[in-house]
Amino acid sequence: MHFRSALALLCGATFVVPFPTLAVLNGLTVAKSGNDLVLSFPTTSTNFYGVQTSADLAHPWTNFQPGIRGDGTVISLRLTNAISAAQGFYQVVLQPSPTRLLLSQSAAFAILGYDCGGIQEQVSVTGFDPVSGYPTGNVDLSTSCSTGRAGSPPSVHRASASVVWDFAGNVLSATTPGTGTPPFTGTDVYGDIIYNTGANAYLIVPVPGAPAGVTAIQSGDQFQVSWAPQGVNPSAVTLSTLTATPLNPPGLTLTTTVTGAATTGVIASLQPQTTYQVTVVNTTIGGLSPGSTPLSVTTVPASLPPSAPSGVTADWANLDPTTATDTLVANWQAAVPGDSPIDQYQVTIIGSDGGGTFTQTVSGTTLTASFNVDYIPNWSVTVQAHNAVGWGSASPAVSLGGL
Repeated sequence: MHFRSALALLCGATFVVPFPTLAVLNGLTVAKSGNDLVLSFPTTSTNFYGVQTSADLAHPWTNFQPGIRGDGTVISLRLTNAISAAQGFYQVVLQPSPTRLLLSQSAAFAILGYDCGGIQEQVSVTGFDPVSGYPTGNVDLSTSCSTGRAGSPPSVHRASASVVWDFAGNVLSATTPGTGTPPFTGTDVYGDIIYNTGANAYLIVPVPGAPAGVTAIQSGDQFQVSWAPQGVNPSAVTLSTLTATPLNPPGLTLTTTVTGAATTGVIASLQPQTTYQVTVVNTTIGGLSPGSTPLSVTTVPASLPPSAPSGVTADWANLDPTTATDTLVANWQAAVPGDSPIDQYQVTIIGSDGGGTFTQTVSGTTLTASFNVDYIPNWSVTVQAHNAVGWGSASPAVSLGGL
């Protein structure tokens, strides 16, 4: 039986090699050893490398063994039972650039209480919090202050803090006391890497895999979208981008961004009887994931008109006009759109004592209208919203007295 495995070089080229043949491709070698694979590759930097796997090239890559630190030599890695596990394809990738972990100078000052021309920080990570999973570490602070006496050595102020960072490198908490630690490198189950180098500490968060389990359920003129991050700690996701591309008929692509680690979001302003292709992309400080497998969803025919606009107000622009007319300004809150977007609003004002009736139509994103009218009559103001079904109910009338 021949087993096939793909190995991608750092340059991105992919090679398919039948086993048990030993292949040497630009310094990358792979060999079969019983049920194991032995993967060797040169490292050209002291950054971290990782091995990823995929059942086949049609599926997204997932982290298999992250956190392999380069040392400028050839590294050999034995993948135990890789053949019986039938993972199929492997690739070696350079991990994203590290993010330096620090305290802000303001937070450092709050702990130290002194700042004489800058606070020096010596940072060391200690592990991942067993409850939250966030990186933890210690920060030793110092600053040198002049005593003001000629020939006297400066006074050095020191303090330490125990710190928790999130997966974007932001400080979540900093408490005293803390103490420095020796060199440390740690990797959690998601492939997040923390390590110390000299007086500095760093965090590497992997590029996420393509989100999975994407659903899009129509509610009114919106898709309620949900997804599951892959190949990354869900807490490390800083931004998710939701896209609905109309395929039939073609039209305007709709995009929504959701900040933080949320796994649900809304795509609004859907057109009726339109087939959309919905995708999700997750972002960490390591980079952007591939797009999720496109999900095709067709919206229902429009059947619900919009609601009546709420919060209608009417005011005079000038409370002391010098002419026989003034500007009546109407404002309102957006109506609930039904199952298709609001494309226009109609504003109607009716004046008492023969003041007249005036109508103005504005776009579906405009929530104000102005009329130049006689300021003596009382005016009644109503607003209606329109979508693909037609006009919805008029708002309750709002009266504006004359001046």
